[in-house]
Amino acid sequence: MTISRKMENTGNKQTSLKTFNLYKYLKEQNSHSMSFPYFLATQDTYKEATVRFPFRTFTYGIGITYSGETNLFKIGSADFEVKEGSLTTIGPGIVSQWMGNYVGDHDTIYFTEDLFNDILNVNFLNSLPFFLPGGNHVIQLQQPETEKIKLLFNLLKAFKEDKKLMPGLSHSLLTLVSDLHNFSNNETQAHTNSKETVVGKFRGLVAKHFPEQKDVSFYASALNISPKYLSEILMEISGKSAKMLIDEHIAMEAKSLLRQTTMTVQEICYWLGYDDASYFTKVFKKWEGMLPLAYRKL
Repeated sequence: MTISRKMENTGNKQTSLKTFNLYKYLKEQNSHSMSFPYFLATQDTYKEATVRFPFRTFTYGIGITYSGETNLFKIGSADFEVKEGSLTTIGPGIVSQWMGNYVGDHDTIYFTEDLFNDILNVNFLNSLPFFLPGGNHVIQLQQPETEKIKLLFNLLKAFKEDKKLMPGLSHSLLTLVSDLHNFSNNETQAHTNSKETVVGKFRGLVAKHFPEQKDVSFYASALNISPKYLSEILMEISGKSAKMLIDEHIAMEAKSLLRQTTMTVQEICYWLGYDDASYFTKVFKKWEGMLPLAYRKL
């Protein structure tokens, strides 16, 4: 069965996928206007929002951590440390999970494309790699850079009720974030070896192709190296083999669909590119130590 046929058999997934929307949930929890295409969050926002499972985002997000203990932020198969000075970015369609209580002093803005409708072409958002699957979603800033981000967040909070000013202020923040990422990328490239580059490309490929391609050989071929050498590189850099990272990415997607949607196990199986629901159930139990429906009921 082809992927397109599988999609037809699962019905209207876009509706199902949005059963749980963190952006709307946080707005409702904090009595924020649903008509605003943005939402500002701080450490206090998450105190009552106990979201412990992997979830798919439907908005763009930019966050800065000022202080607090180091926390682990998992995106797909990649683990990012979030600590003092961490600039975090994420875009729509990406599955992530906080592996602990995110209680550090921080600011975050969540927004949709509608925020910029009146001032520019929103297609530019899709060209920013730090919002895309497989991107570098967390970079570390020095104190002066962190203070610049904080200054803009203070302005956003001061004018959060002004729909005319918020797009321009948010774009200023986005421009600064883009510049900081470009600088970070240049610095990283100067110190990054070829193996680390392979790891980054591999993660991007998995995020794009995992429903259709689950074999290591596909990704090795795309990277012009052997499957054995690919796994050796990944094991050296990440401590995990290529197969482990592919499975980890799929497991995150599966857990998000189980907890965030009303899709049946059969539908989730097809969504993830499996032909056989019983096989998917078997591999899920191997990953998580429990059956899919048991995980859904946690």
